[in-house]
Formats: sequence, C-alpha cells, structure tokens
Amino acid sequence: MFFYNKHKSKREIFNIMEFIPAGEIIGDAHQVRTVSIKQHPQLPDGEYSFIDTYCADPACDCRKTMIQVMHNGNPVSIISYGWESATFYEKWMFSSAKDDSMPKMHGASIDITSPDLVRADGILALFNALLNDIWIAKFKHHYDEVKVAVSKRTK
Repeated sequence: MFFYNKHKSKREIFNIMEFIPAGEIIGDAHQVRTVSIKQHPQLPDGEYSFIDTYCADPACDCRKTMIQVMHNGNPVSIISYGWESATFYEKWMFSSAKDDSMPKMHGASIDITSPDLVRADGILALFNALLNDIWIAKFKHHYDEVKVAVSKRTK
C-alpha cells in the first residue's frame, strides 16, 4: 500500500496511487453495475460490468474513480472518471490546461493502464450513455466511504 509522503509532488503521487474496489471496503452496500448489450456497433455482445475502484491513500483528494470494465467476466478496459471540473484537477495537480503531459482527470477517459481489449470509443460511448446523476452520486458516496475506511486503517 502507498503511504502519503508530503515531500512527493502531486505528479509523483498520482503515478503510484493504489486503487481498490469499493466492494472490498464497503461490502454488501456496494453494487456493481452490469448491463447486457446486443448488436452494439462497436462492442461485442455480452454482459458488461463496471467495478468502481478508489484511491487507497487517505491523504489524497483526487475525487475520481477508476472503473474496471469486465466483459463476460474478463477484464477488457479501465475507465478513469473524475467528477470535478477540469479547473479543480488543474489546481490539484499543479498543472494547466496547456500541460498535455498530465493524464486527463476530468470526465471519462480510457486509462493508460487499460488492457484495451475492446474498442476504446465503444466502451466510452457505453459508459457515457449509462452515466447519470444517480450513478455519479454513488461514485461520490463510495469515494467518501472508502476514504473514511482507509483513514481508520492507518490510525
């Protein structure tokens, strides 16, 4: 597990953040979102599950989730989703909109660690079609619950 080091830059911290599935922390209160699709123009037919994971560093305030996408039980993609404004992430990462060396944090994007076993544009289109205020509220709630739980672990 990564422990916060106040001498590291935000960029260094971001590069080594550990994300854990919400279900491992909050248990039965967590539900994985699963949908079945057929005849999608960009994705194979089957069942897609979206497992939200969160940063395990209690000192980190990234306000994002990394979503592991499973297709018929196999990992196929990783989506990074940050619900705050682009300005929030620019300040958080001591960056600017012009700095293209930093990973995109605002909104949904395919993470650089993604296995990319399905088309990125297809999985992002599916994710964005499913994204609504209720799901965003669940991400925020799970984020808060995970942060509280990991804070208790480190005390």
